[in-house]
Amino acid sequence: MRKLLSILALALFAACAEKPNSEEVIVVEEPKNILENLSYSIDTVLVDTGNEILDFSFGYSTSTSPEGRYFYFLNNLKIQKIDLDQLNLISFFSLEKDGPNSPGHIFGFYALSDGSFFFPTLHRPSIITDQGLKIKSWNLDKEELAEGFPIEPFSMGNRVILDPKRHNLYSLPMNIETRDYYFAVIDSLENRKKMVALTEFKRANKYLIRSDAEQKGEFLHLQQVNELVLISCTVGNGTYIYVPGLDSLFYREFLHEIVPLEKTGEVKNKVGGRAEFEEELKKLNHQINYQTFLWDEKSQRYFRYASRAIRFDEDGWAKEFEIFLMAYSKDLELIGETRLEGLSKIPFGLFFKDGKLWSYVNVEDELGFAVFTFDF
Repeated sequence: MRKLLSILALALFAACAEKPNSEEVIVVEEPKNILENLSYSIDTVLVDTGNEILDFSFGYSTSTSPEGRYFYFLNNLKIQKIDLDQLNLISFFSLEKDGPNSPGHIFGFYALSDGSFFFPTLHRPSIITDQGLKIKSWNLDKEELAEGFPIEPFSMGNRVILDPKRHNLYSLPMNIETRDYYFAVIDSLENRKKMVALTEFKRANKYLIRSDAEQKGEFLHLQQVNELVLISCTVGNGTYIYVPGLDSLFYREFLHEIVPLEKTGEVKNKVGGRAEFEEELKKLNHQINYQTFLWDEKSQRYFRYASRAIRFDEDGWAKEFEIFLMAYSKDLELIGETRLEGLSKIPFGLFFKDGKLWSYVNVEDELGFAVFTFDF
């Protein structure tokens, strides 16, 4: 469990230097693996939506507010707001389908701290208030932003996220044919500030499966948590870390002892018909699959989970999963890992609230949450 590069420590602990010298600091030693004796319980709670109906049909998206108080449910251009303290639906509004306030084709959304929403649409990202009014949009010159790099210009909007503090945009443009990804920083004036090849993720191309009709590959995640921008991949635990204040990007891996470090083995990259395509997909079911980082404000720790299939139906599709949980300190040092005994299904929509891990669930077309209470 190695120390993080000094450049990250500098960024995260610079504020400590401003504290008075007279302030007493008490250092508490933690065990090497804080999750070694982890136990947990799960409670399921339901949301009172009154006369409103939440549409769980295809195409819905969700987001929590940054402080974890509210949960937002979006489908068919309607955003419904749920108070997680009271567990009831308190308001809703509709987005415009067309016109100047339309978000365009919706790939998802997330709530900002001022109550507005960022829509990371591929062609023109925008911010829309909780009254449905568009207050900011980015008309990016993608040809100019991509100039000098072997990427498709339209991909400058791929996985785009907003840094609300600096008004930067971060995205993962790519070369579609080679599956090479880059990390792009676009400043508040819509100019390219940085473009860096994510060469460590080329290993994910070993698990790309293509037929004449479709393809399936590893997925890259881009997120900003606190002051750090994290770029991770389902292929393994390796993560790129960007420190905006230092304009510095670097890569690190975590020395897990319990959780497999990354996918291994081989699959056919080029297959014929659908049957062969499915056979190769089944091989990947046996492999580890890493997810995004989660931040717990109460404990000041990061968490992350990963999974792999351990039981299959008669057709070879995953039926039961082995679920792992990892913990990291505020400066992203690995401090714990474990297998979550008794959990066999992958939870969805995870977020921390008041030190507990929440996952939204559909209970007979009613919104509910599975709330995990951890004891370690």
